[in-house]
Amino acid sequence: MLNLCRALVFLVVGALSASGAAGQADTLPPPRPAPEVVQEEYSSGVSPLGAFLRAIVVPGWGHAAVGAHGRGGFYLTTQAVSTWMMVKTARRRSSAEDLRALREAQLRADLASDGITDETTIQNRLEADDDWAGADRLAGARQQQFEDWLALSIFTVLLGGADALVSAHLQDFPDVTLTPTNDDGRMELRVSVPLGGS
Repeated sequence: MLNLCRALVFLVVGALSASGAAGQADTLPPPRPAPEVVQEEYSSGVSPLGAFLRAIVVPGWGHAAVGAHGRGGFYLTTQAVSTWMMVKTARRRSSAEDLRALREAQLRADLASDGITDETTIQNRLEADDDWAGADRLAGARQQQFEDWLALSIFTVLLGGADALVSAHLQDFPDVTLTPTNDDGRMELRVSVPLGGS
């Protein structure tokens, strides 16, 4: 009997809470519509992200797409010089490594003819040899130069991409020019604001 009473109480409480939740659901405000996404239009037709990606793929392309040809030419030239110096330094590094390997082969052959085959002794003789040590230092210096040019090249690409992104954001900004009015040293500030639009 006690269990039957408990079951009835649970059923009544459950029914009351369900009806209260249903009544509450009827009083909730209707859901708000999703905000409308406004697509920003740019005069060049290139978005900032598009200009950034173009500048990363080909230095200067993103700038050219938004009309910043001078800056695009700067980044293209800088990247071309960096790439050329990377190739030149890589060739010099290869020559220095070849010179070091040639001197090492000569020393190993001389030591082998004297019956010295212990690797520790050979390494000690190599490090004591002025020609091999000089070639080794040169190869290390060329490797460092190559890494420096590579870092500069990567930095230039990323900087060019960021600059293209900013240029795309500012492409519809009013033009501001400062020009001399005459020979007395006065300057005239002009702001060109495009009015109307299609």
